[in-house]
Amino acid sequence: MKILLTGSTGYIGTWLTRQLAAQGHQLHLLCRTPSAIIGPTDQIRIFHGDITDPQSLNKAMQGVQQVYHLAGYARLWAKDPSIFETINVTGTHNVLRSAADAGVEKIVYTSTAGVIGPSLNKPMTENDERITGFFNEYEETKTRAEAIVRDFARDGLNVTTVSPARVYGPGMDTGSNPVTKIVELYMKGKWHFIPGSGNDIGSYCYIDDVVTGHIQAMEKGRSGERYIFGGVNASFNELMGLLAQLTGIRKKLWHLPFPVIKGFSYLQVGINKLTGKPPMITPNWVKRYDYNWELDSGKAVRELGYGIRPLEQGLKQTIEWVKQNRL
Repeated sequence: MKILLTGSTGYIGTWLTRQLAAQGHQLHLLCRTPSAIIGPTDQIRIFHGDITDPQSLNKAMQGVQQVYHLAGYARLWAKDPSIFETINVTGTHNVLRSAADAGVEKIVYTSTAGVIGPSLNKPMTENDERITGFFNEYEETKTRAEAIVRDFARDGLNVTTVSPARVYGPGMDTGSNPVTKIVELYMKGKWHFIPGSGNDIGSYCYIDDVVTGHIQAMEKGRSGERYIFGGVNASFNELMGLLAQLTGIRKKLWHLPFPVIKGFSYLQVGINKLTGKPPMITPNWVKRYDYNWELDSGKAVRELGYGIRPLEQGLKQTIEWVKQNRL
């Protein structure tokens, strides 16, 4: 099978590339920095370009039967906010248009559970309406990209959307796996605080489960449908408590009040305006942590066979990777 991947140098994309190559598929990788490709290369053909360049995209699309579209701009800030629109919205349209013109059999589009939004009284499903506005450009543009995906599906393109939550596990630091970075910093004695009360709940999904879920979505996902790739719903306090237990490293963690974090975020914005230095965090991102983000992955479990690794097991494997690669 010939398969095109966009975003193959990202956290999920790197592992998905390795898995598909190990299965013997012929891979077309579209990327701006070919030197960043990690993993097997016998079955890999690299195309220099990106999803904002239809010419390079069309060239990479030729002869493939399947497409995994993972490329996106997922950072918390951009000097020019229009980059979110260019990559997440226009780029997705370019990929789907090129795939339709090339007669591709199936596309899996990687969105984010951030589109679904925070939860109130129960875990969110694919059919629940968002209870708040958007907290950042990333959520807003990925939402509009999903609308484009649905339009193409209605027009007959076979395309399925998957929505990962807080992905963690072994692997390089790309900014898309902050939980893994927290594990590393904690083990190095460099993580000292818990945001707010620590009772806010997130959904933690292990990288192998998410990668396998992508392949399952390609095999079984229904066109026009969205599947949540969540994990264990746990509070930050529970996460850090389990980390202390599994590492044997027990130390005092200070609860940092949200007003202090918000004040720091405004300070970061001010520094950015004066110096141009990217902010470490923005006020809109801080607002996200006033909410729970519980998710229900039942649809993916039932229809795709998606698996959810226990948090203790996933953290053990992450800790072992950090010991071998970061300490």
